[in-house]
Amino acid sequence: MNSTPKASALSRRTSLAWKNLTHTLMRTVVSIGGIGFAIVLIFMQLGFLGSVGETATVVYERMPCQILVRSPDYLHVYSPSSLPGELPNLLSSVPEVAKATPLDIGVTEWRTPARGNRPASFRAIAIMGVDLDEPAFNLPELQGQVRAELNRAGSVIIDQDSSKDFGPLNNIAFGPQDVGMTTEVARTNAKVVGTFKMGTGLAANGALLCSRETFDKLTPMPHAGKVSLVLVSLKSPDEVEAGLRAIQRRLRSLGGQASNATAITLTRAKSKEIQRWYWQTPIGLIFWVGVGMALVVGSVISYMILASDVAAHLSEYATLRAMGYSDGYLVKTLLSQSSLLALMAFPPSLLLAMVLYQITSAHTSIPIHMNSFRVFFVLAMAMAMCNAAGVIALRKLLKAEPANLF
Repeated sequence: MNSTPKASALSRRTSLAWKNLTHTLMRTVVSIGGIGFAIVLIFMQLGFLGSVGETATVVYERMPCQILVRSPDYLHVYSPSSLPGELPNLLSSVPEVAKATPLDIGVTEWRTPARGNRPASFRAIAIMGVDLDEPAFNLPELQGQVRAELNRAGSVIIDQDSSKDFGPLNNIAFGPQDVGMTTEVARTNAKVVGTFKMGTGLAANGALLCSRETFDKLTPMPHAGKVSLVLVSLKSPDEVEAGLRAIQRRLRSLGGQASNATAITLTRAKSKEIQRWYWQTPIGLIFWVGVGMALVVGSVISYMILASDVAAHLSEYATLRAMGYSDGYLVKTLLSQSSLLALMAFPPSLLLAMVLYQITSAHTSIPIHMNSFRVFFVLAMAMAMCNAAGVIALRKLLKAEPANLF
């Protein structure tokens, strides 16, 4: 069966675009390198932006509950303000509630031990206090011997993902070799009795976990008689909205400071935390600007490459125009060429971006992961960027008379 005229025209355009690329192979290689650089730049900025959302909820991801109760002055997970300490017991009596678990969380001061030529220094670190009988987190490390060790005053476990700036013995990451380390936390002696793995992020690049009693000793301000968050598990986890309304009714009936507490579903809390870090913090806004600038830089690079290519083949395009080929045909031919450039530049750019993600994550302790949405989004952006640049680069040809182009 013969191909349709439309398919034949598409084949001719693609063939011409391909011959333009292969005829000047060195120029094509340079063009692929330039466009690939732009694509890698976009990947990196999106990776940094994505890490903001990924690290915003690392603490929430470990909470075995459906509803959170928090202060009306809550800012973010490491600055939650406080609630009356008796609130967990008061909420436990709600018929829909299976249990209400207290969690203390905040930021304190860690003294990095002096080693060799490196002097001791003080750094901010997140700290979380849990009831060891009913831990607020799903962590296997809160079992067995480590759990027994945490009952001793001043004992802490440290997140394995904490930055090496906090002074692990191997100067790489915290692990078994650091068990037994003693240092100062909030100017009070503390002993590392184990490690756990939760994940840190942009809000805090290190984290400690301890009992609630130790938390009160290792924080700058007294916390006794208060609680940072209350984690509510429902008897019927599928009936979250009904449980939420019941808790809200109980809070309103309590009076005092407790009546001002806010109940929110865990899912909604995660969403609000991500939105805050994306849109209400300098870090998130900087990375959004970075993504925009990467797209602009990529578009400029693509335009310069394709404008140079159009200038190099101007006489050929003029000949086609003089022969009667329409402006639409020329535009579609250049779109085919720019699309081919984007498609050829994309695979090596993707591989390089994945390598850079791994290197960046290893050196910054900030998780940056590739995902399918980002891959297809950047591919679409690369195609759109190159095609838009190609059309703009062709405007000189489209505005000129064929006789003036020779």
